[in-house]
Amino acid sequence: MPQVQPHPLPEDLLTTRARALFPLVLAGTLLALAGGAARGAGQAPPSPPADVEVILDASGSMRSRMARSDRMTVAKEFVRTLRSELAGGADTEPTRLSLRVYGASSHRLRRDCTDTERIVGPGASPDRWSEAIAGVHPLGVSPLAYTLERAAADSAPVTVLVADGVGNCGGDACGVWRRLTAPRGNRRARLHVVAIEPEPEEMEALRCLSREGSGAFLRISEPGDAVPAARRLALVLTNRGVVDVRLSLGGAGRHAAPVRLLRPLTGEVTAAFTSRAPTRVPAGMYTMVIETAPPDTVRRVMVLPGDTVRVERADLGRLAVVLRPDPDLPVRAPVSVYDPESGTELRYFVASDTTVLRAGRYDVQLELPDSLAVRRGVEVRAGETALVAYGGGPPGRLEVVIPGFEEPPPTRALLYRAGRIDTMPVGRPAPIAPGRYRLVVNTIPPYVSDDVRVEPERTERVVLPETGVIRVVLVGPEGPIPGIPIEVSEPLTGEVYGTIESGSRALTMPGTFRLEIATAPPEVVEGVRVGPGEERIVRRRGYAAIALAKPLDEDAPPVRLEVAPAADGGEAIAETSGTDPIVAALPGLYRVRVWRGAERLWEGRVTVAPGEIARIDWPGP
Repeated sequence: MPQVQPHPLPEDLLTTRARALFPLVLAGTLLALAGGAARGAGQAPPSPPADVEVILDASGSMRSRMARSDRMTVAKEFVRTLRSELAGGADTEPTRLSLRVYGASSHRLRRDCTDTERIVGPGASPDRWSEAIAGVHPLGVSPLAYTLERAAADSAPVTVLVADGVGNCGGDACGVWRRLTAPRGNRRARLHVVAIEPEPEEMEALRCLSREGSGAFLRISEPGDAVPAARRLALVLTNRGVVDVRLSLGGAGRHAAPVRLLRPLTGEVTAAFTSRAPTRVPAGMYTMVIETAPPDTVRRVMVLPGDTVRVERADLGRLAVVLRPDPDLPVRAPVSVYDPESGTELRYFVASDTTVLRAGRYDVQLELPDSLAVRRGVEVRAGETALVAYGGGPPGRLEVVIPGFEEPPPTRALLYRAGRIDTMPVGRPAPIAPGRYRLVVNTIPPYVSDDVRVEPERTERVVLPETGVIRVVLVGPEGPIPGIPIEVSEPLTGEVYGTIESGSRALTMPGTFRLEIATAPPEVVEGVRVGPGEERIVRRRGYAAIALAKPLDEDAPPVRLEVAPAADGGEAIAETSGTDPIVAALPGLYRVRVWRGAERLWEGRVTVAPGEIARIDWPGP
């Protein structure tokens, strides 16, 4: 099998942001570490540049169609969103934007190669901005080199060029920017480039401009890219990134826990938020503390401007403590959860509530008015709810039965009651506090029952309707490739019913489905029909694969294997994680990254040959 050795990416494939901004972020982080103790925890993040000039291409080529829109409409949406994002908020100062256009005044037949004008000055009102943008229409030629000369005279420290090419009036735009910045050593005059569906022959010239300007390069290939690109560039301009902490509770949704970002050397708290949603934070290197029980510490979290760092944890379960002298009169009493080995108190809550814990064993102590009740070695499993009941006799039991299969696939169910969510396995009885519940079984699509009653000391059985089973088998060079995510949806509406993995069996309601397989590139399978009592197997052959040269040690933390197109280095088109991750791929050239948490361990280009596994061999962390 071919061995792929690590090597640095050639300059033409490196993102300008990663090359140009990483040293700045690192330098800023070191300065922050040196001065963190003196500033204190309340120090505000770096302010964005005071002045940013946007240069908007209004030449005739911007009239070209772009899906159901046109390039100029998409460019205007980008500019409007960028201005809105830089308007300032509770923790940032507003940025003063100005707007220069070219090709907007003279018809292209006049070939006016001096057609450029600054139509909005710094600090203009929102109404002035709206009026000016609405009045821009693509008309003339594209004097980009001349426009850059005029823009340099405006003296804005940051320039954002929004264009579909480098112009048709002659002149070397990249050379002009190099000449304008080099004599004064003015390397702080930064130039970011936003390419609106550029022609292939224009790509390198536009990238040259962003390299010479030490700025970001963003490519907008369809109308829907405009708003995300503007938000990403706003993050770059404000020296911010996004931290996305995802805590999973076995299909019960996203758990919100407090998160703190600390400076590694001083321990200074730079940001505090919850894992409910992605959060913008100043760029830098951090130690992350996720306030689960026990707390989870992630070191060396590098947040780059404009990038999103995702940290995922799935080893969480719930503990429910119930004290019921009478089934209808819950009594609230203090509960403490301890680490059995150290005796450290990890959680303090009240009975009749639930708390989220990392999977493991705990000692649970209930404080009654005249005594303490202790349960030792209570096991909390990932994705499940452990129930500890005191008084009022034993709890009830609930069993969800799957008819028609001797060995049904592992499936989970969710129980909703009074704002609380419990989880339980399907196919075997589970202890449940007495009461009425809404039951959701994680079939494809989900099975829902709105009135499930659990009585003390009795077993309630819920029998599912007759179902089928779906299994997708991807065959690679060395046999089946397991663990590849597959999105299952309704063919007509596109509604997503859930995600399964290759090689695994999933309980499925009878029907016809659409499968989107997260291979590289993704593959879509239409019209997959599953009948009652049937196990439907979908086989796809002819895949090559990308994998590590050798599995990691079982005790080593898992890594994430991420595959993206080699041509533009865009977002990942396939990824998987584990100690021996593998991605099914069609033959071709890809960019591959290996991550451990937020730390990038390796990045390089990988050639996948037909019928072979391209193995990545890197020195390791």
